[in-house]
Amino acid sequence: MINDRTLTLCLLAALGVATSLSSCVSHVPIGTEYHAESENHEVVVGLRFVTNRQLRTTDSNGDYYGDDLGELSAGECKVGFEKNDRRGEILRVDPAPIESILPSDGLQPFVIYIHGYGESFARSCRRAALLQQRLRLQGRLLLFSWPSSTYLTYAQDADDLEKSLGHLNELLSAAADSVGQQHLILLAHSMGSRGVVDALKLRNNGTAKFANIVFIAPDIRRDVFLENVHILQDKASEITVYMSDNDRVLWLSATVNTSGRLGLAKQFSVDIEHISVVDITPTGTNDISGHMYHMFNPAVTEDLRHLFGSAVAGEPREFRRVASEVTGFWTLEPDVTDAD
Repeated sequence: MINDRTLTLCLLAALGVATSLSSCVSHVPIGTEYHAESENHEVVVGLRFVTNRQLRTTDSNGDYYGDDLGELSAGECKVGFEKNDRRGEILRVDPAPIESILPSDGLQPFVIYIHGYGESFARSCRRAALLQQRLRLQGRLLLFSWPSSTYLTYAQDADDLEKSLGHLNELLSAAADSVGQQHLILLAHSMGSRGVVDALKLRNNGTAKFANIVFIAPDIRRDVFLENVHILQDKASEITVYMSDNDRVLWLSATVNTSGRLGLAKQFSVDIEHISVVDITPTGTNDISGHMYHMFNPAVTEDLRHLFGSAVAGEPREFRRVASEVTGFWTLEPDVTDAD
């Protein structure tokens, strides 16, 4: 049997590297100094967040919130990026009540991003800010940062994610009340996909559906997804799954978990109504793990912009979805349309 240490070490090698929302108020940890913006920062991104991590009350070394479960907090983090910088630097974190960070109308789709395992609060903010910037979703993306820890705590992260389902559903309910559930898009990466599936299983069906549930490199058993796909179809107007055979993390996860992962490219039998499955393997690998393609793969960035309605009108496409022989399955490939 694969133990937690073996699993987490394998995944590390692959990577290479109770209050309700209505009264939610967060606090900035004691001993944290703000970093000033400088002329070296080409872009400064303001990112809205909700987290159920434990607030740090001593010097946080820039993490602000810890890796343990805590009360729900909300606010905005500002992240500065220098030219050609993919990492970013958190400049400050400002507390805010939940109602102030949620839009009051549904004129445009609003995206709630649920990250994967092995992400501290600081890392999740930096990555989500970069994602927001690249997808052109300023003011339209909110991060839910659950208490995942480091690449050495895979099984513990899975347990903490399960304990976060109630908080995630509180956020979804508050956001639905604010902008309308039909205007909400759930964007889940890696292990975060399990959290979305399990949270939605606990929700009662309402009169309105979520606009879309988007799974990126989902680290969830394929058979579990298929067992629950009808529940998801009842609660979302559309479901989109991105997968890749270049994903080294999911290949290891499939091996150590002895089960097929949804995020590995494969055509399978599924009730395809309102589901799009997109294989991005032909677009190559843009990071060492092959697992972060929503962040670094320009083909996926372009496709997500069109999916979320943030593409510029008339902007030429460099990549297009190509239909496969199986209904509902697509490959994302370079656009080789003959200009003549």
